[in-house]
Amino acid sequence: MREREAGRTTPRDIFIGEVKTRSIFPLLILHLVSKRPEYGNSLIRKIGELTGGVMSVSPNTVYPLLRRMEEKGYLTAEWEDPDTRSRRFYTITPRGREKYEEMRERFGEHLMRVKEAIEALQKEIYG
Repeated sequence: MREREAGRTTPRDIFIGEVKTRSIFPLLILHLVSKRPEYGNSLIRKIGELTGGVMSVSPNTVYPLLRRMEEKGYLTAEWEDPDTRSRRFYTITPRGREKYEEMRERFGEHLMRVKEAIEALQKEIYG
């Protein structure tokens, strides 16, 4: 309780707070598609790689999220081959870039708190 009173976030707050599908996953998706068009399975794989497997993402999470982001105008999507509909590539829109920058700014401080909390836990447990 003293940590919370001192304005610090507890580990419980870090992992159940903003790190949810409504926050960090959209940020990661916008980040990845801002670099190049991506399809759902590549996003799932890249998020797993970026987070060292700590944040695994299922297709049941990513594909509905991609559809919502497309509906909000943050992404556009095109089939790699419209006849076979094999892969649907997502590209960031100008509105998506604005949202990405807003989210990036907002989460910078939160991610720094996550890093500090992990480092504190490691130091406490392992010296």
